[in-house]
Amino acid sequence: MRSPLFRLALTASALSLCAACNLDPATSTTPSSSAEVQPRQAQLIDCLRENEFTMLAAHRAGYASGYAENAITSIRRSAELGALYAEVDVAQSTDGVLYLLHDRTFDRTTTGTGAVLETSWAEITAMQLVDQDGTVLDERVPTLADTFTAAREAGIYLNLDLKNATRPALVEAIEAAGAEDEVIVIAYTVEHAAELHALNSNLVLSAPNEPEALAAAGVNLDNVYLWLGVGAPDAEIDAALGAQGLETAAGLFPLEQGDVSVYQAAAAAGVEILSINDVATGSEALGGAEELTRQIALCAAPA
Repeated sequence: MRSPLFRLALTASALSLCAACNLDPATSTTPSSSAEVQPRQAQLIDCLRENEFTMLAAHRAGYASGYAENAITSIRRSAELGALYAEVDVAQSTDGVLYLLHDRTFDRTTTGTGAVLETSWAEITAMQLVDQDGTVLDERVPTLADTFTAAREAGIYLNLDLKNATRPALVEAIEAAGAEDEVIVIAYTVEHAAELHALNSNLVLSAPNEPEALAAAGVNLDNVYLWLGVGAPDAEIDAALGAQGLETAAGLFPLEQGDVSVYQAAAAAGVEILSINDVATGSEALGGAEELTRQIALCAAPA
C-alpha cells in the first residue's frame, strides 16, 4: 500500500486540428507563463502531460462487489490499486451537511428510501450502504469532511462531482478543510467553471472542451484539464490540445469489459486522466499499482 504522505508533500499537424477541438492558434487560450506558483494539482497534471503519463480516476470511488459507490472503503481500495483520484459525488442534506451520494434518491445504493432533497442528515446516518450486488454492507454514508480525512490517510486525491450541493457550499467546505491542493472540482458548463474560479481561482477544475469560451469567461486555463467526453478519445484532438499546453480527461465507462486494451488504447491517445469503473483492470493495463504509484510520486514531489 502506498504511503499516505507521498502526495501530500504535495506539432504542425496537431495545430491544424484546432478548429475541431475549439481552439484557434491565433488566440490567447494557451495557459499563461505567469511567475505565480501554480496550485499543486495544476503542477501535477502538467507533469503528467510532460512525462506522457496516464492516470486513473475511480468513478464513484471505484465500486465493486463488496465495495459500495461513494464509500470510504472503496476510496481506500482505489488508492491501493494505484488510482490518482477517487471521483465522488457530493450531495447536501436539508440541514446543510455535505455527504457522498450519486442518485437523487437513496433507494439504489443504501438501505434508505426517499428523495435527497427532502432528507436530513439525522435520517441519513441511519442508512447502510449497499453494493452493486445488493449486499448490505457494514458501512454508512460518509460526510465530505470525513472523506477529506480518509483520502489523505489513504494517499489519494479527490475528484468532486456536485449533485444537489451548491458550488459556494462546496468551495467553503474545501477551504475549511485546507483541501485546495487535494481536489479537482468537476464543472459541466463554462458558466459553472467561471463561477467556481470566481469563488476560488486556485481550484483546479475538470471543464468542458471549450478553451476559448472558458478563457473569455475568466477561467484560468492554467488550472483546468479538459473533458473530452465518454468513449474512446481522439488522439489527434488530444495532440492539438497538448500543443497548447492543455491536459485532457475521458470516460471509458461504456467500453469497459475487462479488456486491458481499452485502457491502453486511451493512454496511447495521450489522455492524462481516464475516468473508469473497473479500477483493478485499469491498473493492470497501465502497469499495475507499483508503477502508477512511482509515476504519481514523481509528479507529486515538491516543486
